[in-house]
Amino acid sequence: MKKLMMIAVMAVCCLTANAQKARHDAGSFTIQPMIGLSTGTWRGERNIDGISTTSTSNEARVGFTIGAEAEYYTSTNWLTLSAGIMYQQQGWKFKENSKSTNIDYINIPVLVNFYVAKGFALKVGLQPGFKVNASYDGHEVKNVKSFNFAIPLGLSYEFNNGITLDLRGAGSLTRVDDFDDDNKWYTDGGMLTIGYKFELK
Repeated sequence: MKKLMMIAVMAVCCLTANAQKARHDAGSFTIQPMIGLSTGTWRGERNIDGISTTSTSNEARVGFTIGAEAEYYTSTNWLTLSAGIMYQQQGWKFKENSKSTNIDYINIPVLVNFYVAKGFALKVGLQPGFKVNASYDGHEVKNVKSFNFAIPLGLSYEFNNGITLDLRGAGSLTRVDDFDDDNKWYTDGGMLTIGYKFELK
């Protein structure tokens, strides 16, 4: 995750010098409803009855996400700030028994957006998330933490008609559960959405 963040920062520094003007005027706001696909997986290691299971023992869960985001266009034409609220399905499936763990969150991404070309933005920020529900093989799981904190990275492209495609990944910094120190595992998520930006005058 640290290497990925360093690469993103370097890319932003190299590209913003040549960035074109954003599609919206400085000081304006947009509201963007969004809908799309989400993925989730787990990262780390867990130990149950002396048996160690690593993140290679799982497959991603594919679900859906829906929400909305507000974006503010600063006086610097390549820099905007955004905040949103997204319902996102995350989780994973264990390869050894094909049983699924489903964890759904209300995520609140707060992002800095770097427009490196007209309509095209690179994104980085902070994302608190709040568990909506959690289940394993169809049964409720109560020991999943109610709060998750992640670092989102992504990119988006806004077409001339306001339709926007957005691709993001978010690496969690907080553990999934409170079992013990032998279980250090985290839930990461990603999403691909389509949205439409309405400008507020």
